[in-house]
Amino acid sequence: MIDLDLEGPGLHVIFGISDAEIKVTINDVLQSAIPIRDAVLDLTHRLEIESGCLLFCPAGHRLEEILKMVDTGFNLSRFKAVLYNLATEYRLDYLLIDSHPGIEKDTILSMAVCDVVVLLSRVDHQDMFGSGVMNEVASQLRKPVVLILNMIPSSVGEKESKKIGEKIASLFNLQVLTALPFNSDVFENLSRGVFVLEHQKDPLTRRFAELAENMIGIIDRALAGGESYDNGSTPQTVG
Repeated sequence: MIDLDLEGPGLHVIFGISDAEIKVTINDVLQSAIPIRDAVLDLTHRLEIESGCLLFCPAGHRLEEILKMVDTGFNLSRFKAVLYNLATEYRLDYLLIDSHPGIEKDTILSMAVCDVVVLLSRVDHQDMFGSGVMNEVASQLRKPVVLILNMIPSSVGEKESKKIGEKIASLFNLQVLTALPFNSDVFENLSRGVFVLEHQKDPLTRRFAELAENMIGIIDRALAGGESYDNGSTPQTVG
């Protein structure tokens, strides 16, 4: 997983990574000749993952790093080379890129290299408008898009949530993968850890597991119907 929310990075907080542990960030890699391996943190044992592994590349979260990246940006060819090196060196199966909401250069670049674009949105006018714009950009880039509706109010039942999803799917001409209910436990967790690992028996954790399985199926079908950005030599990339 790469944190590419360059204006508001925060995934390192969820993973419990301290400032002292971060020696190199994805900002450093994209703006200089530093190899991507220097920015990789192996979280497999930290999170007690028993099957497979999880590698993480943090974004620069210090103000000077953020301002420098916002000011200078990075180029597509360098970004693609970095992803290729990361994928081949670690023999990745999947690569997730977490970008910030809104149309910015880094967001568009991440969408350009992804095999599948995942939009996460609440059911309100502002988020829906933003999702519509992002969907249009992804369509212009010829990227398949799936939408996950998030924080559905507790007053909205499952059947009604499904109807809302079907209506939005028809409106934006995309696939709505699921509608996740608002969960007070997640809210109260305050990003202090990975919810599904700390609450393995919670019903929402089961929902996330099902979501992951469905997402893998969508990625596999998307690649079966076309080529990834470098003809399949990198893993399936999700933004």
